[in-house]
Amino acid sequence: MTIEGSDVDRLQRIEGEIEALKAAVTVLQRQWEGLRQGGRVRNHPVEILLRQRGLPVFAHGDRTRVLLPVTASPLQTERFYALLRRYSFRLFLRDLLQFPSGNTVTVLSRYCSPQTARSYLHALRELGVVALGSKDNYTLLLHHVSSFGPTLEWVVSEILQREFLAPTLFNVRLEKTRYGGDYDVIAVLEQHLLYVEVKSSPPRGVELAAVSAFVDRLEDLQPHVAVFFVDTELRMRDKIVELFKEVLEQRYGQKSDEQWPVVRLVEELFHICHGIYLMNSRKGIYTNLRLCIRDFRRWRHKAQLPWNASPT
Repeated sequence: MTIEGSDVDRLQRIEGEIEALKAAVTVLQRQWEGLRQGGRVRNHPVEILLRQRGLPVFAHGDRTRVLLPVTASPLQTERFYALLRRYSFRLFLRDLLQFPSGNTVTVLSRYCSPQTARSYLHALRELGVVALGSKDNYTLLLHHVSSFGPTLEWVVSEILQREFLAPTLFNVRLEKTRYGGDYDVIAVLEQHLLYVEVKSSPPRGVELAAVSAFVDRLEDLQPHVAVFFVDTELRMRDKIVELFKEVLEQRYGQKSDEQWPVVRLVEELFHICHGIYLMNSRKGIYTNLRLCIRDFRRWRHKAQLPWNASPT
């Protein structure tokens, strides 16, 4: 008896759904354990600040879409976090999601050497993410994960927690908002609300609608400071800066470039009145976040926020 290709695809989808259900059950078990031991779960500092703004949190922190089993040990999580700090590994994972199985590492070696690709595959096998066969055969085990976005949101959240000691939530869904949508990463820094929009695609994959939706969410959230992060080492000036200029002109008129100029902070980091930062990942996510945060701290008393302005 042979199994047709469509049947194989169906079985893989079912396996993926089963894995997602297992992961969800694991999360619920951990939450129940917290309730059982502590009587009730304490409110997270980010949730407190949002609720005080009249923005209750509906959901957050869905680990089931992160490219790491939710049953991973602390040691495995630490290893995964360390690997994700590397830009080449993040590019490798994007290719792995695009080509979840194969018998050659060629398709996974666009941004690293074949030797490095093999080392990444062996590391992922130890983390329970892939299965390896003979020679260069590999198979992604987490079939339910189709996008790198949630994994990138998770690592940005981890960087803020680990390196800045900032209470942070990722993949946040808020109730009673005007524009709706998910908020990728929200953190509290010295009682200032920070929002980070995370884009895993290169600049060419970011369109005007995405920037406009970002500004919409800012009007709902009203953070003290926001970062529009594109995980690329390419230039931001050529497209991302121009998209922001276009959106600001649409909302605030032809003189928006005078009132809300997009100014270079350093290299390919830009700011809008020290309230919104446009950031890529050249030199590292942590390094660039640090530059943006330090600039905001220096100018926070003079920072102007465009989403408080009245549209023309």
